Amino acid sequence: MSTKYFSGKLIFKIFINVMIISLTSLNSVGSELDKAVLKAYDLRINGKADEAKELLEQIIAEDSTNAGAYYELARTKHHMGLGNPRHLLSGLEDIQQTMEKAVENDPNNVIYAFYKGSICFTRAYVALMKEQPDASEKVAETISAYESVLIFKPDYHEAKLFLVELFAVLPSDVGGDSVKAEQYARELEKADVVFGAKAMEIVMPEDANYIEFWQKVLENQKDNADLQEALGRAYLHKQNEEEAKKCFDKAKNLDPKKNILYLELGRYHMMQAMQNQAKLDSLFPLIEDSFETFLNSQPEPINPMKAFVLGQLAKMKFRMDDKESGNKYHEKAKALDSYYSKAFGTPSQILFDPPNEISRVHGYFFRPF
Repeated sequence: MSTKYFSGKLIFKIFINVMIISLTSLNSVGSELDKAVLKAYDLRINGKADEAKELLEQIIAEDSTNAGAYYELARTKHHMGLGNPRHLLSGLEDIQQTMEKAVENDPNNVIYAFYKGSICFTRAYVALMKEQPDASEKVAETISAYESVLIFKPDYHEAKLFLVELFAVLPSDVGGDSVKAEQYARELEKADVVFGAKAMEIVMPEDANYIEFWQKVLENQKDNADLQEALGRAYLHKQNEEEAKKCFDKAKNLDPKKNILYLELGRYHMMQAMQNQAKLDSLFPLIEDSFETFLNSQPEPINPMKAFVLGQLAKMKFRMDDKESGNKYHEKAKALDSYYSKAFGTPSQILFDPPNEISRVHGYFFRPF
């Protein structure tokens, strides 16, 4: 069984531990969304998820076939669930059922199909980490969901990359298939430089030199922000945060939206601190600097992301027994978004893209960064 799969269990344990601490301390995109659904989205993005949920439920009560309302309601439930990860874990089935209603009422909408895949993958991931007996069934459901996305939009590279990860990382008894992983990886390699390289990295031997791999890919693509990001992440995996930051700085200069990478640096130092409490005092300035860089960057982060970062800082202060500073950070976070995420992982952009836009999001489930 792949050690990559086992490393996912470590990530899950860290997620659960941090959750407990925080609680105690086709190119078709379907028909045009009605203005009420867009209003609900705006409410949520501005920190009013409970009002958004109430509005969406009212829309559905008046029109039980409104696919856009079901989609936005599923994302709203997901968003609110991150504010209480225990509730999210128990509520994933309800979120998927809500999402099924969106797909049922607009079956050709690739936006809805892709988000359904994300929810299926999340449920499969939890089942795998908890070694639940139906894990293989949930993996099969995830594979089917992403394969459906590719029927609608064959060039949806993000969906195909999720399939590569599933097939390459998981053992065969729960759905892994190295042949299919290689097949999809080769397809991506022919279609796109960045996604092809990301796919090939996943199927490479675990003892391969990932830094050299990305350096070679970058030789003729030095102005590619995505590749600079990928090299930076490879450095993080090797615990070389200095070189990682250089790459992230380059990526941010090439694409301002890469400011999210400073959260990865902060989370990297947080993980070090969680693995060795004695280092927390010395690591906190690095965590704070990375998070402050993100908060002060342009484009300005949205309220849920600002709140998430402030919540992470609160979490660290509480662990340092600085309750006063922790409470200040916590109150600032609540003022921006009372349902701000308490999870360790950065909330996915798939929750925050406008509901009428195709989400170009990919994140690794079996890697910390």
